[in-house]
Amino acid sequence: IQMLWDNTRYFKHGLTEAGFDTGISETPITPVIVGEAKLAHELSRALFEEGVLATGIGFPTVPKGKARVRTIVAATHTRDELDRALDAFQKAGKKLALI
Repeated sequence: IQMLWDNTRYFKHGLTEAGFDTGISETPITPVIVGEAKLAHELSRALFEEGVLATGIGFPTVPKGKARVRTIVAATHTRDELDRALDAFQKAGKKLALI
């Protein structure tokens, strides 16, 4: 359980430091809020191309204007894996002008 929360804090901090909006989630499920559903799906696709699975979610699952990519870390993720995911988010975020 401790490793799960260590990984969660590490990943959320990395996303926030990169300039992403992670909302107010207090669970290992971390949203990356981008606004419009089309953009959430574009980010999801760009991340997948980088080897990261993170699902885009839009209306009606979330309110209009609050579309996001849903991420979750596990206790079994290594720091190298989390760093690779954070690098993929930065690359995709810059490509889509999110950060």
